[in-house]
Amino acid sequence: MKPRRNSVHNHHETGFTLVELMIVLVILGLMASIVVLSFPDGSNDLEQDAQKFAARTAALRDNAILQSRPMAVQVTPSGYSFLERRKGAWSVMEDKPFRSTNWSNGVTAEVGEAGPLLISFESTGLPSDRADVRLNYKDFARDIVIAPMGDVQLAGAEQTP
Repeated sequence: MKPRRNSVHNHHETGFTLVELMIVLVILGLMASIVVLSFPDGSNDLEQDAQKFAARTAALRDNAILQSRPMAVQVTPSGYSFLERRKGAWSVMEDKPFRSTNWSNGVTAEVGEAGPLLISFESTGLPSDRADVRLNYKDFARDIVIAPMGDVQLAGAEQTP
């Protein structure tokens, strides 16, 4: 005797529902937007250079106080270097973290027509003058301010027209 088969047919449909396709498209769209937004545009290099310069300049000010000796940072369009006053003359420092450093590719500093900008700190940590250093990369700019009391601060970032 043959076993009796159930008269109800099992239909296995293949394919995806519209809802499943929509979910996949939304996920792909989100992933694509994350990838596009993560491409470097150089403003990240600008931000890193600004933060590194500000931190090193603040450390130089502290070092001037600790060693009771005038110290300075010299800013050029292509980079910056640190100086210390010894025997009546400025000499370049090459010890970590005060090594001469170039800005990242495409980043430049505005120094004016007078040439390199020299910002010196007395042995008390006070700067010779208030100073503003502007770093540029394409349409982006970042300011570093050395206040009259010696504080080194990052000013607001902006996109230039």
